[in-house]
Amino acid sequence: MSPRKTAIYLRQSLDRDQNRLAITRQREDCQKLCQQRGWADVVEYVDNSVSATSKKPRPAYQEMLADIRDGKISAVVAWDADRLHRVPRELEDFIDLADQHKLSLATVGGDFDLSTPTGRGNARMKGVFARMEMEQKGVRQRRAAQQKAERGMPQWRRAFGYRDAGGHVRDPDPATAPLVRQAYAAMLAGASLSEVARLFNEAGAYGLNGKPWTESTVSLFLRAPRNAGLRAHRGEIVGKATWPGLVSESVWRATQAVLNAPGRAPGRKSVRKHLLTGVLRCGKEGCDGYLAGRWVMQKTGGKPGRPKAGHRPEPRDGQVSHVITYTCKTCRGVSIRADFAEKLLCGLVGDRLAKPDAVDLLKAKANDEKQAEKIRDEISGLYGELDTIGRERGEGLLTGQQAKIATEIIQAKITELERREQDQERLRVLEGIPLGTPQATEKVDELRRTAPDRFRAVVAVVMIPTVLPVGKGSKVPIPDRLVPNYIATP
Repeated sequence: MSPRKTAIYLRQSLDRDQNRLAITRQREDCQKLCQQRGWADVVEYVDNSVSATSKKPRPAYQEMLADIRDGKISAVVAWDADRLHRVPRELEDFIDLADQHKLSLATVGGDFDLSTPTGRGNARMKGVFARMEMEQKGVRQRRAAQQKAERGMPQWRRAFGYRDAGGHVRDPDPATAPLVRQAYAAMLAGASLSEVARLFNEAGAYGLNGKPWTESTVSLFLRAPRNAGLRAHRGEIVGKATWPGLVSESVWRATQAVLNAPGRAPGRKSVRKHLLTGVLRCGKEGCDGYLAGRWVMQKTGGKPGRPKAGHRPEPRDGQVSHVITYTCKTCRGVSIRADFAEKLLCGLVGDRLAKPDAVDLLKAKANDEKQAEKIRDEISGLYGELDTIGRERGEGLLTGQQAKIATEIIQAKITELERREQDQERLRVLEGIPLGTPQATEKVDELRRTAPDRFRAVVAVVMIPTVLPVGKGSKVPIPDRLVPNYIATP
């Protein structure tokens, strides 16, 4: 059997710069101790930037334990006992292993004879104090983090849309900050998360990890209070930040209302599979449903087949092509070919916005913007009241029941204002469309092809399109079956 070796265990909890300086210091002191003891046959086990308090495994430590069990190690040397253990449960397991294999434990600060009650007691006392020190350190760090947040200081070093101006100064980045503002404006104008992701990616402005944006990463980014110059701590906004916002607080809060709208959860796909799903209303008497797109097979005689729901059908005998139709999901009694409906609806919307009186919508927008700004200010003030209630509850000035009642009252006001705010923000979808000019038709067609969610939002502002049934024994022309139901201009 080969002679047993001495293990030197080296560990540093956090090595931000990966320079391993603490590991080097520990190694030098431990090697001196081995030389003093005459322990020449030494093997190292290194866990750099690995905590001894988290539940994550320490690879080198586990490897050392395995070698001890295999009888390869006769002694363990560490700079201090807390480099080996900070959790008493781990220490007890180590003591049992040391007793079983007659293991010696030496640290730069002194030896622990784990074969005697006194030595084990000293090791346990060291472990208890190490645990206490760790918990006290956690309390100090959490309190320091809270103080830092209350002062509005940044906890982050790098963020999309900002650049580090030195020290604790963070300034908007000239290259990416305009894209961020454009993204928030696009969301308020009816764009989808995938369209914002495409905006960033096509500009070559990838995330800090160098990867293209996705719907989920865009959603998380747009929700960050940091972008509005707000300081958050443990999921709560605690006040204004020391850095400038990329957008105003009112714009940020308005965007949160859009992101939190029913049916639009973070990461959920916001672009529908078919352009007009949920846009076309059913015109059958007694039905108030919406039409949804689906694939069907078109037979030679023009009668569609019946594919499985959600599947694009494969041609069979007597079927020559597949098409998309919009069919009422409620009564199944109204349907229309997608290619006809989409082209016709795009033309109706474009023609309506090209009419001279369409510019009145911009006048309404100018008036409504003042009201929208007032609503956003009210919402911001109410959120401030919620923060005050939270602080007063924490200071014992309010009972739990009082805080609950006050919170419910204010939250109800916020919900109502956010509903009114969404109604106001709908007019933002007309931004960039040359109303009252022939170019409006071209712009609407461009939105249909490149920004489907924005196109649907424009339709909702202009009309409530309804599809009428064909009727028994009659052939109603498709243009007559699609009734626009224009919304009156204010």
